Amino acid sequence: MMKEEEEHRARDEKTVMMDLPETKERRGDSKAESEMTESEAYSYIPKEKNQSAFIVVGKRILTCMRPVGRTLRSALQHVGEDWLFLFLLGISMATISFGLDVTIAKLQRVNLWVYDALDQYRYLQYFSWVLYHTLLMTVSAGVAKYIAPQAAGSGIPEIKVTLRGVVLAEFFTFRTFIAKLIGVTCTLAAGSTIFLGKVGPFVHMATILATLLGRLMVKLVGAKENPSRKYELLIAGAAVGVACCFVAPVGGVLFSVEATATHFAVRNYWRGFFAATCAALMFRLLAVINSERETVAILFSTNWRVEFPFDLPEYFSYALLGVVCGCVCCVYLYLHRVTLVFINTNERIGKFLRNNKIVYAAFVALVLASITFPHGFGQYMGGTRLTMKEHLETFFNNITWGSEEMSMVLNASRQPPNPTYDHNWLQWTHPQLSSIEKLAIFMVLKFFMLLFANTMVIPAGYFLPVFVYGAGLGRLYGEIIAKIFPDGFFSEGVPIKITPAGYALAGAAAYSGAVTHTLSTALLVFELTGQMSHILPVLIAVLVANAISQSCQNSFFDIIIIVKKLPYLPKLAMGKNSVHDVCAEDFMVTNLRYLVKGFKYKDVRSLLKTSDFKQFPIVDAEDSKILLGSVTRKTLNKLLSDLLSAERRIQYMMNQPGTNVDNNWTVTSLGDYSRPKLPRTAEESDNGDTITYSNQDTVTYESEEIQRPVGRKRRSSKFRNQYLKMVEEWECRQLNEFVPMEDLTIDPAPYRLLEKQTLYQCYDLFNLLGLRLAYVTNTGRLVGVVSLTELKDAVHGTVKGTFTSRIASKTEDSVQDSYSLQPLVHLPQDSQAQDLEEPSTKTSSS
Repeated sequence: MMKEEEEHRARDEKTVMMDLPETKERRGDSKAESEMTESEAYSYIPKEKNQSAFIVVGKRILTCMRPVGRTLRSALQHVGEDWLFLFLLGISMATISFGLDVTIAKLQRVNLWVYDALDQYRYLQYFSWVLYHTLLMTVSAGVAKYIAPQAAGSGIPEIKVTLRGVVLAEFFTFRTFIAKLIGVTCTLAAGSTIFLGKVGPFVHMATILATLLGRLMVKLVGAKENPSRKYELLIAGAAVGVACCFVAPVGGVLFSVEATATHFAVRNYWRGFFAATCAALMFRLLAVINSERETVAILFSTNWRVEFPFDLPEYFSYALLGVVCGCVCCVYLYLHRVTLVFINTNERIGKFLRNNKIVYAAFVALVLASITFPHGFGQYMGGTRLTMKEHLETFFNNITWGSEEMSMVLNASRQPPNPTYDHNWLQWTHPQLSSIEKLAIFMVLKFFMLLFANTMVIPAGYFLPVFVYGAGLGRLYGEIIAKIFPDGFFSEGVPIKITPAGYALAGAAAYSGAVTHTLSTALLVFELTGQMSHILPVLIAVLVANAISQSCQNSFFDIIIIVKKLPYLPKLAMGKNSVHDVCAEDFMVTNLRYLVKGFKYKDVRSLLKTSDFKQFPIVDAEDSKILLGSVTRKTLNKLLSDLLSAERRIQYMMNQPGTNVDNNWTVTSLGDYSRPKLPRTAEESDNGDTITYSNQDTVTYESEEIQRPVGRKRRSSKFRNQYLKMVEEWECRQLNEFVPMEDLTIDPAPYRLLEKQTLYQCYDLFNLLGLRLAYVTNTGRLVGVVSLTELKDAVHGTVKGTFTSRIASKTEDSVQDSYSLQPLVHLPQDSQAQDLEEPSTKTSSS
C-alpha cells in the first residue's frame, strides 16, 4: 500500500511539471514581459480578452486629453478660477430658469386647452381642473418625501443658518438639487391656484450648484477646500438665484445679502454682481433667441410718465399705503407663526401630517382648486386663469380699471372664464361685480389661501406670492384713491391724475419687504419695470412698512428658523440704545466648571460626571484663574477611555507576580464582560445608578450582577474578591496620576470677551465669527462664559424690555472682590487666610 501511494504521488508531480510550460506558453504574457526592455515595460499595457473597443478608445482619448488638462490647470492657476466658476454658475442657472419657465408655460397652456375643450361639460371641466392641480401637488410632495426631504420648503432659512456656520446634512447634494427642480416645476405649474413661487428654491438650487462647481474647480486646480471659500460660493449662489427669477442683478445681490447673511464682506460684492450679471444677461438673451422678445428689455414694460408728478398730498398717500402694508403684514406673520406652532405642538395633527404628507398636499390642492374653479366661485375672485407673471402684468398696467370698465358698452361679453380676451385685465371684470369688488374678494381669499398653502411640505418659494399679493394690495388701494379723487391731486392749481399702477409698484415692494424685513425690494421693482420716477414714493412706503413690521414681528424666514429650532440669533432692537448699555458681565454665566493646570485623571472623571458642557476651560491656578486654553469633552472622554481600557487592565493583571490569578481566566472573562461589576454596598447613591466605595472616592461601578454563561465553572467568592480588589487598586492608582498636558489636544487661544464689552459688540462677534461660546476675562483672569443661549436671552430681553442684569443684586464691592485680583500688599494673617479660602469656596459652590 505504501509503495502504491508513493507511485501515485510521483506520477502527479510529473504531470504538474509537464503542464507548467504549456500553461506559460498558452498565456504568453510572462514570456513577453520577460523579454521587454526597461523602457518598453513602462509603456506596456497588458491585453485583456474581454476588453471592449469602447474601453480601449476611451482610454486613448483620456491619454490624449491629459496634456489639455494640464494646460487648462495651469491657465486656471494663472488667471484665476473664480471668473470661470462665476460665469458657469450664472449661465447655468439662467438656462435652467428659462427652461423651467418654458416648461411651466406649456403645462399651463395644456391645462387650459383641456379645460376649454370641455366647455359643454361643467362636471368634466371641474374634474380636469381639480385633477391637474392635485396630481401636481402629489408629485411635488412625493419628491420631497422619498427622494430628498431636504428639498422641502424654501431653503432660504437653512441657507441663512448655514452661512452662520451650522452644517446641515445632505442639504447641498446633487440628489437634493434634482428633487428641488422636479418639485418646484410641479409647484409652479399649478399657477396662481396654489399661489407659491420659485425664489427660495432657485436660491437653494443655485447654492447647491455653486457648491458642486466649487468642488470641481478645486479638483481641477488641485487646491484644498476651506470654509471661507465655501462661504463665498454660497453668497454668489444666493445672488444668482434671485437674479434668475427677476432678471435683476443689482436687486438680486442686495436682496440675497439682506435675506441670508448677517454680515457681508465687501470683497464678496464683485462675485455676486458678476455672477448675477451673467445670469441676467443670459436669461434675456435666451428670451431673444426664443423670439419672446425683439431685443434685450426689462421684464415688465410700462408706459408711465417719467417726470416727477408728486406733491405732498400724494407722498402722504404713499406713506399711508406703507402703513396698510405693514399692518396687514403683521397680521399675516402672526397667523403664519400661530399656524406652524399649532401644527408642531398638536400631537394628533402633527403626527398625521408627518405620516401623510402626500395625502395632505393632495387635500390642500383639492380645496384650493375647488375655490378657484373658473366657472364656480372663481369667477368672483378674478384672475383664476392667469399665471403669477400675468397677475403682475395686470397690476402694473397703466389703466384705471374703474374708469375703463364704465366706458365699456358690451357688458354681456364680460365673463371672466372667456379665454378670448386680448387684454388680461379684462379677467377682473364681471357683469354683477365691479373690478374693485372682485379685487377685494381676491385679496381677502388669497390671504387665507396662502396661509393654507404654506402648511404643505413641498418645494416652493414664499417671496413671489407675497410680492404679487403686495402688488394687488397696492392696486386695490390705488383704485380706491382714484375713485375717491377722480380728478387727482392738485399741485399749484394743476390737477395731477392718480396712477393706480404706481401704487401697485409701491405695494409690491412695501409688503414683500415687510414680510422679509428687507429694503432692497424697492430696487428690485425698479429693475423689473424700469420706473425710476417713483423712487421716492416707493422708498417711503417700504421704510414705513418695515418700521411697523420689524417692531412687531419676526421676519418670515426667522419664524421658520424658530419653529424648526435651528441655531438662531434674533435681530437687535431697531433704534434703541439699550444694547449699548448692557455689557457682557450682565448676562454671562459665572458658576462655570474648569480644570486647574496640573489636574489628575480623577478630576477629569468628576468633571465629566457633574457637567454636560462640550468644552471646558483650563486655568493656571486656583487663586489667579488665568485662562490658558480650553479642551473639548470628546478629548477628555477619549483620554479616560484609553487610561482605563480593558487591554491595560488585562496587561496589568497578567504582569502581577506572586498572585493566584489564572491568566487564561482573566483574559477570557475580561474579554466577555469588559469590566467586573460589584454588588451594592452601604454607600449607594440616592438614585441607585452608581456605587461609591469608601476607601476610594473616585472609583465607581455598576450595581447589576454578572450572569455567567452556561457551562462556565463558578469561581470561589474569595478569589473573586481578590481579583476585584486588585482591579480597584489599579484604577485608583491610575486615576490619581497627573494628566500630561502634551497628551491633550488643547485650544490655546479660545475666543474671549471682556467684561465691559457691550451686547452690540458681543452680538457682532458671534455673528461674524459664527461662535457658539466665548469666555469672559478680566486682565486674563477667567470670570465667566457666554454661550449662544445667554446671548439670545439677552437680545430677547432688550427687544421686549424685560432684561435684568445677573449682577444687579450685587454691590460694587462684592463684584470687585469676586472678579478682580487682590492688591499685593502686606495683610494680617487672619485676613490673608480668609482671602486664600475664598476662591475654593466659590469653586465648590459652582
